[in-house]
Amino acid sequence: MNKSSLTIIALAALAVGFAASWYLAEQRPVELEAGHYFGEQARALPAFELVAHDQRPFAREDFNGHWSLLFFGYTHCPDICPITLQALADAVGQIGDADVRDALRVYFVSIDPERDSPAQLAEYVAYFNPGFTGLTAPLENLRPLTRALGIAHDFRNKTDDATAYDVDHSSAIVLINPNAEFAGIFGAPHDPAVLARDLTRIVEHG
Repeated sequence: MNKSSLTIIALAALAVGFAASWYLAEQRPVELEAGHYFGEQARALPAFELVAHDQRPFAREDFNGHWSLLFFGYTHCPDICPITLQALADAVGQIGDADVRDALRVYFVSIDPERDSPAQLAEYVAYFNPGFTGLTAPLENLRPLTRALGIAHDFRNKTDDATAYDVDHSSAIVLINPNAEFAGIFGAPHDPAVLARDLTRIVEHG
């Protein structure tokens, strides 16, 4: 075998090695410090109809084209809701890559529509970050989304004429991918620095 043939074989082997390395890198799941990313196992969301805090309709298609973080709670919540929204605001602020930040949207979804009007949600989410969006809807419109995401919530000490009551609810942050699919979940407690690093890994992985 002449020198030229050996060179061609060596270059071919090198190319195969690079291709194999690239393939393995692409197939390797994203390694997170917290939470779970479903990757190709992401599940499509059902159709739903909500209302954003600026009164515009909000449906499944509004998740298309960007990564979305959803937290379900209510504005009268005394602890986990403000703590989590502040953690989300801090996490977004700690993401150094502008492209990653631009790819993210954060939504606060009310599970207490009787007390959380769009106007009240607008004021509430703006306190944490003006770029956050509040969403609401009658419970019958909200259930298709909460059931698909496994988000539990229940009223406590609520009667027909009660205006002061609590709502038990999940503390998880849900990740929706740009194809409007349930793509991951982050359980409490939420460390902003860890969340920022994990979100950067996910978005950069694509």
